[in-house]
Amino acid sequence: MDKILLFSSLKKPKDVIDLSISSWTTLTRSEEMLIDILIYDDQYDKKSSELISNLKTQNQIKIADFEINLQDNYQGDHQWNTQQINKISQIKNKAINYALQNNYDYLFLVDADLVLNSNTLAHLISLKKDFVFEVFWTLFYGENYHKPNAWDFHSWDYYNEETILKLSKPGTYKVGGGGACTLLSREILQKGLNFDRLESLKYNGEDRHFCTRAQALGFDIHVDTHYPVYHIFNFNQVEEARNWYRNEASKELFDSWLNVEWENKVIKSFKVDTSF
Repeated sequence: MDKILLFSSLKKPKDVIDLSISSWTTLTRSEEMLIDILIYDDQYDKKSSELISNLKTQNQIKIADFEINLQDNYQGDHQWNTQQINKISQIKNKAINYALQNNYDYLFLVDADLVLNSNTLAHLISLKKDFVFEVFWTLFYGENYHKPNAWDFHSWDYYNEETILKLSKPGTYKVGGGGACTLLSREILQKGLNFDRLESLKYNGEDRHFCTRAQALGFDIHVDTHYPVYHIFNFNQVEEARNWYRNEASKELFDSWLNVEWENKVIKSFKVDTSF
């Protein structure tokens, strides 16, 4: 039997947390899967904390009692600074230690603003990879097309448009980095994989350092695209995410984003302007 720990550090409003956790607690599982959900409540939102407390009472989740000695001033705007990233790195390292100490076969790290397809985790387990994450698509601030949570090299860059385009099709692909919905084997965790900052790398995101460590340890990084998850990047997306989830988390929504117009924008973004 595969013993899996789903871990998330929650720092989002109640409407987001309510939807994301609902998708985690109803994940499809076989008789060969035991899933425990461990939450670190960062006390960001009082209503979210009340929701988490109620779920704990119903025995659906466990609350982590990690001792964290870093503070931050995160405002929920996706504008991360070094102090905030150091804090989340410390929290995730605690989750790794918890998974190892409690003999889990896999650690599934999920960001708090991700709504999962019910089949995502079971499919990732079936791939038998040491480091694999599920794709999601985000229209970031200042961008004119949706980008995936995967890249060829740090920080969030690509050799060419093909890396982005191919991820719109079902498959499992080797990539340079990514994360946020990441399944990790006990083997890779036992090798010492962690989120500690590498002083020789300037990159602010903790997943850049994490992926670099994984590769230095000799492990490939993979992204899967069979069961994409919904990233609630803006709080006004909650209703769309809820409707997507109620509609059996259909890939059709993402296909409507990743259309011919999207493809043309991706291709255009990689063309070198030689007019000067």
